[in-house]
Amino acid sequence: MSLPLLPDRACGACVECCRAIPLNLPELAKPTGELCAYCVEATGCSVHAVRPQTCRIWFCLWRVVELSDDWRPDRSGVIVRPDGIEDGVITLYVLRRSDFLASIDLFATVAGWIAEGVEVALSVPGPVGTYPARAVVTDWLRPAVEEGDPADFLDRLMRSLDRLDRHDFQPDGVVARYAVV
Repeated sequence: MSLPLLPDRACGACVECCRAIPLNLPELAKPTGELCAYCVEATGCSVHAVRPQTCRIWFCLWRVVELSDDWRPDRSGVIVRPDGIEDGVITLYVLRRSDFLASIDLFATVAGWIAEGVEVALSVPGPVGTYPARAVVTDWLRPAVEEGDPADFLDRLMRSLDRLDRHDFQPDGVVARYAVV
């Protein structure tokens, strides 16, 4: 899926998708959670001009939706995934727990999505080479949202992440292969 990008918004030093997203293409395969061998930390793709089509069209929603710069994945620790957006689901892929999770910006944005009828899912990475855990948490977060209670929202969010962290992570089966030319 290719979504229209916001003008003047670039990945910059963020390379979180180059680590988090698994690829299993003829010219490039990398397990979930492994930084792509073509990626230079805090710089970006070293084969940018010839990168696979999948890498050319996949962008996190920070590049697509009006979200503050605090939402940039390398700053927030959260990738807002586009998967499911066409079905009315936004997935917050929490790479690491950060102060951003307690921010009013996160609370207000998620509350707005829920009020608009958007389903919200949380996802967390497992060990390298395993699929992430994911759960739709809209109904669980809704009471805190409806009460306008950021503290209860954060508590519910953290309890959800704790539960996802205990998931039985399954191997993604991807064996690293780098052959982009």
